[in-house]
Amino acid sequence: MSGLAKLSPMDAVSALYSGQDWALSEAIISSLSRAVFSGAAIKPAGLVQRAMARASYRHLKRTTTRRDPPETSGFSNRLLERSGHPYAHSLLSASRKEIEALVEGGDPMNGPYMMLAPEIRGAGSGWDRIFFNSVQGRDVQLRFVWETRATYEEARRRLEQGASVRLKALAAGTGLSMILAWDRLVRDGYDPSRITARITDRELSNTEKTKHLLSKLATTRTGPVGTGAEAGISAVTEDIFVGEAPAGGTPVAAYDVVTSVGILEYLQGFTCDTTEQRHGHPVIEEPATAHHLAASLDKITKESGSLIVNTYRPHASTRILEVFGKKFDYRHRENLASLLATAGLRSARLIGSGNIYDVEIYEKHSRQSTDSAKAKESHPV
Repeated sequence: MSGLAKLSPMDAVSALYSGQDWALSEAIISSLSRAVFSGAAIKPAGLVQRAMARASYRHLKRTTTRRDPPETSGFSNRLLERSGHPYAHSLLSASRKEIEALVEGGDPMNGPYMMLAPEIRGAGSGWDRIFFNSVQGRDVQLRFVWETRATYEEARRRLEQGASVRLKALAAGTGLSMILAWDRLVRDGYDPSRITARITDRELSNTEKTKHLLSKLATTRTGPVGTGAEAGISAVTEDIFVGEAPAGGTPVAAYDVVTSVGILEYLQGFTCDTTEQRHGHPVIEEPATAHHLAASLDKITKESGSLIVNTYRPHASTRILEVFGKKFDYRHRENLASLLATAGLRSARLIGSGNIYDVEIYEKHSRQSTDSAKAKESHPV
């Protein structure tokens, strides 16, 4: 573990997704796994950090300007530029103009997860702590822990019942959570031939990075296992609004556990607030909405399957990101419930709640079974 103590959070991300040191990658995953499954409980940011977020928002709003010419993607802020930190660079410059409004799921976005590992957190710089242990960063860590534990527990429950289990993670940015859950299940002795895990992302570059990580770990580098290519863990480039394209027209089997984390905050519909509303900007109707995602989640989730999803609540720390052109659709738990009810996803169970994120599990029940349950309640035997 001595190698971990020399790694900054961004060094750790680089080691996982682009480095060739397999032993180091194994050590990082092992440390993260211990922190997630048996480490000391972390708490949301407290009063002092929340006050600092409000002050930081006011300061950054005064000192940040858009680069000239206006059509150029990016912003200028002398303090952040002086930091030289990769996260600061990602805030100031999007990789492509057309996705400037998104918080990209690239390497800097995985930095907060690395702060969960005690050895790596100890090697972090002052800027690492400012960016990755901020109100937003701490909530990202909590979201990651809750998502990973919930995925593991939902899978384990089904495996203990003697069933096989199919898992799916939407967005490779949260694929690390699925990898930790898979790794823990296999190390706990569950037969990998009974587990199918798919990590999907619409960006090929993100999928390729995830494949690189999968090729390095002892529990994942052998590729699909069991009979055929159905079991095992893999990364696939896929747009959830288009769906998988199976060979020969064979219908794709639905999944027992689906994680859709960090996606809904970019989709219109069933919101309590939006960036456009707050700043008085015109709202441009988008072709893909939250309602469309809910319908897609309904299609890929099995009957009695579980959906792990998050809210995204307005907060000063999220307003900081809006300074840099990011746009969000905010939802409280009741907004999320109304949205997912349109797809027959109900019976929410709260996993954890922070300053910004709530992580919940929804269960899929057909309208027929729901109506039957209501009838029994109305006419008990």
